[in-house]
Amino acid sequence: MSIINLLPQDYIQRRSQARPNLICTILFAIVVAAIGGAALISERRTKSTRAVCDRVNASYQEAAKLIDEMHELEARRSEMLKKAETAAALMERLPRSYVLAMLTNALPDGASLTSTKLKVDPVVDRVAPAKAKTKHAMIAKARQTQKPSAPKLAVTLNLIGTATTDVQVARFIANLAKNPLTELVDLAYSRETKRGKENVREFSLIVRLKPNADALDGLPQSAQARGEAPPPAAAVREGGGA
Repeated sequence: MSIINLLPQDYIQRRSQARPNLICTILFAIVVAAIGGAALISERRTKSTRAVCDRVNASYQEAAKLIDEMHELEARRSEMLKKAETAAALMERLPRSYVLAMLTNALPDGASLTSTKLKVDPVVDRVAPAKAKTKHAMIAKARQTQKPSAPKLAVTLNLIGTATTDVQVARFIANLAKNPLTELVDLAYSRETKRGKENVREFSLIVRLKPNADALDGLPQSAQARGEAPPPAAAVREGGGA
């Protein structure tokens, strides 16, 4: 017994293809939704990453500003230290009156000074012999050259005087050599000469004081603790002229 299908053939074909088309449409919608969700998540992550990068860049900029300010403060500090040290070097740590008092106190009885010349020269550091330079030595030398330093000053006295005997000249030299401010006492000459009708010994000394000598160094420790000032030339005992 045969079954007669009265439905059109086109209708049957469209009906058989409707289900696959629906399945494909559903799958397509799922894929599009997945792609859209992935794009949305990626965009959110990108925004979050950009926000973190912005915060990091802002932190770096603030740190850079702080570093620049520190460098500026360090430069100002170095400049102020250099000015302070230069000003301290230009200040007269050893008054002329104290030098005159030191010379007069060192004169023995019967001796006197006829000429006193004072000369101030900067001290030049001697260059050490060349050695094999290492990386650490070069870095240490560069750091030393960057530090500001005040110039050292050396005071030299050229003295001419007269004495009765060579013993008085020797006492004068010994007294000057014992002074804590003197670095070198050198006898240039000692010869016999006439002063009026008397024969006297004329001598010449070269006295070099210590670099950056301070008048406080010549005071006793008890006087330094009390903060006493160095004695002026007027307070020096009488007996020798300068």
